[in-house]
Amino acid sequence: MIGNKKSPMGMDAPSTDAVNRIVEGTTFEGNIRSQSNMRIDGTFEGDITTKGRLVVGPKGSIKGNVMCAHCEVEGSMEGQIEVAELMALKASAKVAGTVYYGQLSVEAGAQPVGTFHMGSRERKDVPMMGKPGAVNTLKGAEVETGAPQAKKPEVARPTMAQTKL
Repeated sequence: MIGNKKSPMGMDAPSTDAVNRIVEGTTFEGNIRSQSNMRIDGTFEGDITTKGRLVVGPKGSIKGNVMCAHCEVEGSMEGQIEVAELMALKASAKVAGTVYYGQLSVEAGAQPVGTFHMGSRERKDVPMMGKPGAVNTLKGAEVETGAPQAKKPEVARPTMAQTKL
């Protein structure tokens, strides 16, 4: 067609208005990584990472780890959830797990259960346990791990019967 500026099928640039959907009655297991928005009205089990907004509809359910820019929950979520900006829990929301958020909005009736942290999750390196000669800290106590040390020979100490007064 003359004057048609549409690109061939599959060649379109990603749109910020695009929405990935899992509709009611659909069950999905796996991992999703996306640049655009998502809406879950069905059941999802796995990890979701999106740079956009995540909406969990009233009948939607997520079990797994979630990382997103914004999150609005009307259904249920369970797992570790990281929301860079606003997390909004509507009155029908049920959220359980460990949640990290920039801002939090909770309507009356929402059921948040777990640990909620304002700010991003700190990513700490886990100490290497069991390396020979390494010093590991466990709950504030230092423990040295490695090969057992050879015992020093004990010095014979005289008993009272051997000691002359």
